[in-house]
Amino acid sequence: METESKREYVTELPLEIQKMLKNLDFPIERKEVIEQARKSKAIPDILRELGMLPDKKYNSAEDLAEELHIVYIGVPA
Repeated sequence: METESKREYVTELPLEIQKMLKNLDFPIERKEVIEQARKSKAIPDILRELGMLPDKKYNSAEDLAEELHIVYIGVPA
């Protein structure tokens, strides 16, 4: 059930980030996420937001989306 609610975080993100998540190989660290975003020519706002992620390893797109959700919206209820 937890995985289903985490999937919702992915669909709530901007489309550019959703597309980027599909192209990442997990597990991945924050610095690698930012590198991939730069390579895909992400807009500066996206790069700034990715820079706000906690510096840790993310095991899935859902884990990364959950942290991005916090960056965009705040701590989930």
